[in-house]
Amino acid sequence: FIYILMINKKYLKNLRCKGINNKNDFIFNCYSQTIIDSLEIIRLNFQNILILGNQGTMIYEFVQKKFNNSLIKVYDFKNINSNNTIENIKDIDLLEIEKDKFDLIISNMMLSLSDNLENLLHKIINSLTANGLFLATIPSLENFYSLKSAMIKTDIEIYGGAYNRFNKTIELQQLIEILKKTAYTNPSVNLEKIKLEYQTFDKLLHDVRSMNLSYYYNDKKNTFENKNYFKKLEKNFIKNKNNNFDITSNFYVVTGWKDHSSQQKPLKPGQPRIN
Repeated sequence: FIYILMINKKYLKNLRCKGINNKNDFIFNCYSQTIIDSLEIIRLNFQNILILGNQGTMIYEFVQKKFNNSLIKVYDFKNINSNNTIENIKDIDLLEIEKDKFDLIISNMMLSLSDNLENLLHKIINSLTANGLFLATIPSLENFYSLKSAMIKTDIEIYGGAYNRFNKTIELQQLIEILKKTAYTNPSVNLEKIKLEYQTFDKLLHDVRSMNLSYYYNDKKNTFENKNYFKKLEKNFIKNKNNNFDITSNFYVVTGWKDHSSQQKPLKPGQPRIN
């Protein structure tokens, strides 16, 4: 028989609804800053903007300031600390977005929460107006690789096998193929890396936990680890030459446009005058 893994929606929402604080979400703020840097160089004046996932509010505050005459809508899993601009998402895969509505849609670490990424990206491009821009961040397979390796080794030592500790993400080639299939014009996927160094292992774990990337499928381990697990985990984490803890966050920055007559089109075979 075929066993299909399903997302534990309740657990996922609990993760996403944890209290958000800009001062404590250092790694997530780095992702947000990447989005902001990309928007900083764009000279278009967007009028209707949708933000999917606004952990930390950095992106909202920047967009509100840069495009001060625009209408901004935010979708996220609502919690008691949410501002009034956020509309509640119960299930990202059931999200309905108005068609031909927004000229800018931003998704900050929300794509990886979908059980059907192709369908979600199809909804997003249908919601873009002509010449509209989609800009997103999504974790790569190599994200937090050193910590994942230490966790696998620790699990094998304690349990005789490894548990899934982080949620799944998409391969680069598959992501590019989906963007092309869903008719994004000039799609681009760039790999970004954030290299961090910690003097204490507890601080590293704290910053990683704030990302809320814990494995959320229905076969997840449902018991908490004790202090012994984390002592072994720290021992199995390979330190650098300064006797500190290195960790690298690898993630993709995704951009894609909705087709418009003003955009440059590639020449057909035989048309170029210069090879």
